[in-house]
Amino acid sequence: MSSIGYFKIENSRSRSGKHVASSTLLIYRRGIGVVRPGRENIIEETEARPTYVKGSAKSIKITLTHGDFAIYGWFVKNYMGRIKGYISVYNHRGELVYRAKYLNGVARRGVGSPVYAWLARIFIETLNIPVSKTHLGDEK
Repeated sequence: MSSIGYFKIENSRSRSGKHVASSTLLIYRRGIGVVRPGRENIIEETEARPTYVKGSAKSIKITLTHGDFAIYGWFVKNYMGRIKGYISVYNHRGELVYRAKYLNGVARRGVGSPVYAWLARIFIETLNIPVSKTHLGDEK
């Protein structure tokens, strides 16, 4: 088991309410599936400063066993309703193995091997993120 992170988990909005930032972390456990980080995974949890003024944020450090993946997504919505962000996949050693960009309903591969695109798809399906097109690298 090795520890990775500090992942910033937040839900915040600007003073005017026109900008919203949100981030979340999911863990893919081999044999179990997708779970949220719980007591067995979190090593350290501290208060963090959110991106915008209103809201809260915390920074967590997690531990993963061999074969597990951490899937982290960070998104921001602007005053015109456009959403952009990214989905990052980390292996049990804390190495970034895949990153997908998200912009206005289109998810596209940024860096990493397309072998891990299925983890980004699981993140999108689990959180019901609206996606109109995908270019994650695993399309046939």
